Amino acid sequence: MSGDTTTPHVLLVGDETFRLVEAIGAVGGIIGAAPTIVGGVAVLCRVRRAHRATSDLDALNYRDRRSFSDLDGLEPPDERHVSVLELLRAAPGAQPVEPAAATVVTASGVVRVDVIDVIDAPDSRQIEDPTDRLYEMAHAWAYRTATELRIDVLGSDRRSTISAVARIAEPGPLVAMKLQAVLLRSTAKEGTDLLDIVTILLDPVARGTALAQLAECDPVIAADAALHAHRWFVEQVDRSLRLIRAAGGLEIERDEIDLVADLLGSATRR
Repeated sequence: MSGDTTTPHVLLVGDETFRLVEAIGAVGGIIGAAPTIVGGVAVLCRVRRAHRATSDLDALNYRDRRSFSDLDGLEPPDERHVSVLELLRAAPGAQPVEPAAATVVTASGVVRVDVIDVIDAPDSRQIEDPTDRLYEMAHAWAYRTATELRIDVLGSDRRSTISAVARIAEPGPLVAMKLQAVLLRSTAKEGTDLLDIVTILLDPVARGTALAQLAECDPVIAADAALHAHRWFVEQVDRSLRLIRAAGGLEIERDEIDLVADLLGSATRR
């Protein structure tokens, strides 16, 4: 699957990234469309400096219908269509992985793809728990605003190449999703989510985009993101710094965490 000449592109390097982008192409072929990618691969595509390795893909599946007049012509899947997860699990060689994942077969090996259901419902704002509310609204925001990107990868041998096209989540929604995800993760995963947030907000390119998007997002998302940001980067800052360093962010200092807290506080203030 390839984009046209106007599709923005990013160049990445490395065998693990090569394998994941190969899997993106495989997923696109299976579902018949560019998949919507979030998680570590999306962060890797949005920042301009080396970032942590990731071993699997996170893809969104839209499973509810409503008015999409604000999606610039993007049409959600029809309710009668099978889900992304069902399509992946039915593919040749695929294996189901509970609770909501499947493996896909590529020339470089097997890759796990976690599929996250997205519900973009008018009553999302009425969810009482701010963590559950941010989960639902941030994922819907990510799906609505994801932009098409061609990902080109050069293998470590500097000869092998692979390309795939995907809809990649924007930096602002990525930060909002990861602020929420920390609360529900294992300790190791907490560190990777926190490191992803810090990486985006310290990156010279992604930072400006993320902050602008958070400054303009739905006030409910902003309020819930602010609540979670204060928890991780103010109330529990010492613990967060330990987790970030354990996840590979050894160069991150306390003053950088304080900067992230200030940036998030300003961007989400209404």
